[in-house]
Amino acid sequence: MKTYHFAGRLTVLVATVCLFLGLLVPLGVPGRVEAAVSPLADKAVQFLHHDYLKNGLINSEVGVGSYAFYVLSQAGVDAGAWVRQGVSFREAVLKAVRDDLDKAGEVRAKQLAQDLVAMQALGEKDLAGRLLQVLKNRQTDKGFEDIGPLSIYSNMPAFDLLSRAGLMDQINTGLARNYILEKQYVKAQNALYGSWGSLDGNAYYADFMATAQAVRVLHCLDPEKKDPQVQEAIKNGLAWMQKQQKPDGSFVAGMDDPVIDTAEVIVTLKTLGMDPAAWKSSAGKSAVDYLMNKSLNADGSFGTSGNAMDATWVLWACLALEGKAKNQATQPQSGSQDESGRQAQPGMVASFTDLKGHWAEGAINRLVQMQVASGYPDGTFKPEEQVTRYEIASMMVRLLKPAAVSRQNLLMLDRKFKDSRYIPRWAREAVAVALREGIISGYPQPDGTLIFKGEEPVSRAELAAIMARIIEKKYGKVASEELDFADAEQIPAWAKEAVGVAYAKGVAGGYPDRTFRAEKKVTRAEAAAMLLRLADVL
Repeated sequence: MKTYHFAGRLTVLVATVCLFLGLLVPLGVPGRVEAAVSPLADKAVQFLHHDYLKNGLINSEVGVGSYAFYVLSQAGVDAGAWVRQGVSFREAVLKAVRDDLDKAGEVRAKQLAQDLVAMQALGEKDLAGRLLQVLKNRQTDKGFEDIGPLSIYSNMPAFDLLSRAGLMDQINTGLARNYILEKQYVKAQNALYGSWGSLDGNAYYADFMATAQAVRVLHCLDPEKKDPQVQEAIKNGLAWMQKQQKPDGSFVAGMDDPVIDTAEVIVTLKTLGMDPAAWKSSAGKSAVDYLMNKSLNADGSFGTSGNAMDATWVLWACLALEGKAKNQATQPQSGSQDESGRQAQPGMVASFTDLKGHWAEGAINRLVQMQVASGYPDGTFKPEEQVTRYEIASMMVRLLKPAAVSRQNLLMLDRKFKDSRYIPRWAREAVAVALREGIISGYPQPDGTLIFKGEEPVSRAELAAIMARIIEKKYGKVASEELDFADAEQIPAWAKEAVGVAYAKGVAGGYPDRTFRAEKKVTRAEAAAMLLRLADVL
């Protein structure tokens, strides 16, 4: 956070990859974090509440603004109900975001991304969609803005927040990857090697937050560790970060606030599935030791700056450390189990054991909270398992919430599909409703009949076609976007228009290598990401 090295430098927000820490608990009373969160987190909430009542909304990470609102919502705090001079925090945030949109061309990308995640937390789909579109329109090979060497301190947190919101595949991930790799310092094997930062004249300054954010975003872009260049960049970035540890367990680069850099380490290592307590100083202390024992000041503030930014970062680090324990402490609510073996738990986000650091973790957790998706009884989600037509039909119906199934719908199902008797009981009503709503169709057979083949995995082209039907049912005829994918010619003729419609609405996108891969079977993770984007445009 080299704010003090040169004038005009903007501080950078912390973010986790693909909403790693988006495990929400039910909303609590104003100013109070749920009991499962540590007492230190509760102190951070109290500081932010007091700061808001004293200073009002300051829409910057150094004040209580849209980003603080987002982190508070992740902690389960009903901060929107905080009232100052007759105006609730929720109303103040909405006004600030609308003001930013009115002058979007003058607002830094980082601030727009902070506004975006706050609007997601509030369920303001229209505002969130408009903010995302502004960022998409801005992106080039120079990031979201290119106003000089300090642009990295707006571009990097913007990428980080988009990954945390589950929206990275809404932008050009290839450009994002190349931008981040290009900005890493690898010119010389010295103390700066592996960091991210900026030039001030001829001098290069390494920045701790920019480095931590870059590592998290690269991890989001390559969760399966298939890109050697990305993995090498992550390794070098982590090595530089570890060298900044002080004997008391804290992390400090230059004149940074140790609380900020230490929180960054905790969030980053948790995002990568690593234990923050494992990085020990020469005195045997860890970042966790410092956070828990030395971050809180006698006056209730945190760190050397003692401002809202410190309190926000402490709260987020506490959520990183205790998010899993928080869900373990929450008793499952009653829910129904279908014959697929998945347990639905209404209104609750599960702590799936196989989602740590997964690129779609945020999208999956949001869909579970919305009661659209569910996991398996053994605590897994199986994100890389292929999704079947039965599952897609079920999730679509739960997302759209159409009228309940009728006896006539079930009779129509039997008349329509020759293989209807093989449809399992758990999926039967959903398939009948999906058929009635025109969401799904069958496969023609030589004898003129149709079969549903619900056990078959869904291809990307098929899912795009289903989503295009839903989109046009809401909006009417939608102009198909020109398909500029590298493999556009391989998209089947029957699916091209549908893919173009889904692409135009931002529901379907491509891979970092600019391919669409129409015949590729959709994984549960990919389905979650696309369904969430569909929900945002409906």
